[in-house]
Amino acid sequence: MDYYHQNSLPHAAVTERGQLTAREMLNLMRDHVWEIAATTAIFLMLAGLYLLIAPKIYSADVLVRVDPPEQNALGIALQNQETLPPPAPSPVTEMAVMRSRSVLGPVIERYRFDVSVTPQAIPLLGDIAARFATPGKPAAPWLGLKSFAWGGESVQVGALKVPRDLEEEKLTLVALEGGAYELRAPSGDLLVEGRVGAVANANANDVSVLIKQLVARPGTRFTVIRWNALDALKRFDDLVKVTDKVKDSGLLEIEYSDKSASKSAEVANALGRQYLATAIASRQANDTQTLAFINGELPRLLADLKKTEAALKSFRSSSQSMQPGSEAQAYLQGGLDLDKQIAGLQLQRTQLLDRFQPGSRWVQSIDTQLEQLKAAKAQFDNRFGGMPASERESVDLLRAQKVAETIYLGMVQKAEQLQVRRASTTGGAHIVDPAIVPYRPVKPKPGVVLPAGLALGVVSGMLLVFMRRHVMIGVTDPQYVERRLSVPVFGEILFSQQQALLNPNSSGATRKPLPAGGRSSLPFQRGGARLEPLLSGNRVDAADPFSTGSNRILAARFPHDPSVEALRAVRTAMARELVHTPNNVVMVIGPTPSAGKSFVAANLAVLHAEIGARVVLIDADMRRGHLASFFKQSNREGLSEVLAERMPLRNAVRRTCIDGVSFLACGARPENPAALLMKPHFKEVLQRLGNQFDLVIIDTPPFLAVTDASIMASEAGASLLVLRSGMQSEEEIADTVKKMDRSDGRIAGAVFNGIPLRPSTRNYGYPTNYASDFGDVETTK
Repeated sequence: MDYYHQNSLPHAAVTERGQLTAREMLNLMRDHVWEIAATTAIFLMLAGLYLLIAPKIYSADVLVRVDPPEQNALGIALQNQETLPPPAPSPVTEMAVMRSRSVLGPVIERYRFDVSVTPQAIPLLGDIAARFATPGKPAAPWLGLKSFAWGGESVQVGALKVPRDLEEEKLTLVALEGGAYELRAPSGDLLVEGRVGAVANANANDVSVLIKQLVARPGTRFTVIRWNALDALKRFDDLVKVTDKVKDSGLLEIEYSDKSASKSAEVANALGRQYLATAIASRQANDTQTLAFINGELPRLLADLKKTEAALKSFRSSSQSMQPGSEAQAYLQGGLDLDKQIAGLQLQRTQLLDRFQPGSRWVQSIDTQLEQLKAAKAQFDNRFGGMPASERESVDLLRAQKVAETIYLGMVQKAEQLQVRRASTTGGAHIVDPAIVPYRPVKPKPGVVLPAGLALGVVSGMLLVFMRRHVMIGVTDPQYVERRLSVPVFGEILFSQQQALLNPNSSGATRKPLPAGGRSSLPFQRGGARLEPLLSGNRVDAADPFSTGSNRILAARFPHDPSVEALRAVRTAMARELVHTPNNVVMVIGPTPSAGKSFVAANLAVLHAEIGARVVLIDADMRRGHLASFFKQSNREGLSEVLAERMPLRNAVRRTCIDGVSFLACGARPENPAALLMKPHFKEVLQRLGNQFDLVIIDTPPFLAVTDASIMASEAGASLLVLRSGMQSEEEIADTVKKMDRSDGRIAGAVFNGIPLRPSTRNYGYPTNYASDFGDVETTK
């Protein structure tokens, strides 16, 4: 049966080390709630600053209705006619037209969107100053920086022409006295000088500029960029938004955004008017093309009409006039309708061949309908095969004359309509609702920016806490050790303000009596008679256990401190573990320096003496040991001299000011402490001390820094792992546990030391209050 708690690093601990449980996350957030609140406040301030300095963007829109085009451009009424070209334009097509160069280009040129002028200002500071400036009234310079803009400046460029190599380059416009200005190249060379309202030319470098308005203090600088035509179009297109207001309704909305509310409405209306002008020009061009086709066909159609009239007249004069019967009337009317449709389709086919190839789907659609109509006409004619030949010929001639007359008159009427419409200023679209000047900006939106800043602040604060936990600081939650490394936590010790007063520079601490108690049978006492402890003649007077020799022992000076109460819980847990260990040697280890090993070891020694145990405390850190300072003793004549066999053990073990606590200092610093610890004499020393005392407590050097603790690990019946909150990383703790296992060490449990008082640790105050109250009642008795 395995009687000791031997710990090995589980594989699951490595894979789960970076994860957090819900409880750990909640405690982490509670402990750092003020950091999260501060981060959130900073982000809210940044959001407010953004709302203050961000330019306000206004948006205006104009509603345009697009009318479907006429399907029969020739104006010939046909029955049972399928959909003919040109097809009705889709909203996507019209939206593309609205964003085309033919629509955007004239607006860009009119409002000079191909030229950008930006005041040169100090970032952030200039934005804040401009926010409070009055438009058209340049603000006074801050900090004497006169060359920078501070708000209220205004520049309007009427024209700017530069050579190709200066396009999209940052030119500098400098305002001078009396409305004068100068334009300089990026290199600082002067390009042109001029005055407001007059065109300034520089023939030497092919630069010309017209400044219509310049409101600025003399010396103020502006950055001027003349954009390439394509880049200007793209920049302007990004500010224009075209949407289908209602699907398939023909209602399209043109929206434009600008820093100026009035300009946004003005440009939106200009876009709507330019689209109408483009639509009118397109319709006029189509009407002109159709009219030219009709005028070209009218002579032929007139000749066909005269020819059919002459043939009909000749036939009637050569034959007897007769009244057509009912069958002839039916033949005439039915054939007349079919002939009109065939003639109309043939005219449309002729018109389409001017724009499309014979194999196009538009021409093929006409051909398909012609074939269907011709087949229907042939079938219709076969029904009247029994009519007399003369009567049928008369009806055919009459039908041909009426078809020619209908086609000709329809074309003449359409030509007259096209002439009138071509002269009009209406197109296939019209403005339903013109844009009006907006009064409320669309950007930035406080209802969006502030909640976004709040959410981003909370998330950033939480991320900052997580980053500090995993990267910048060590482990702060004892649950990590217990749940992920399978090492039980015997105690969680809060940071003690009283211990801070007990450092060598502190004085004036109030003394309290050490609780009395007789020696009793202890659970870790071994069987057999105990020998008298080995003690040297160098001893401290034990009459006053609270003399200056013990001024750093918290358990002796403040026995009811919360940290001492937690250490008593550690003492109890250690007592249960020592029942099953092979010896009574307890080694106190820590992964890194400043974990608090010496503090825990010294106070555990006092607390075991409190219940009547005889304890020897060994400072095994022969490199930088300072445990003797807790008892105001010297490090000389200690463990290093004993292991080097320069001093007998009896002379090295000292009595302290605490009754029941003996002490073996680290001794003089040897050249190779690890070599001394590997000698068999070290094991003999521990065996002798274990036989003489109820408990042997060893304070060791940092485990990961040197090999001394790993050498001693196998000689101790149990080891106590001391960790300091936020001091060791997860990797350092895991490496310590792993190397202890490889060294055949036995970690009985861990102590989490130096925990700061946080919301998640408020419950630790309960034992303190309870102990204090109990102590007060006991004192009253």
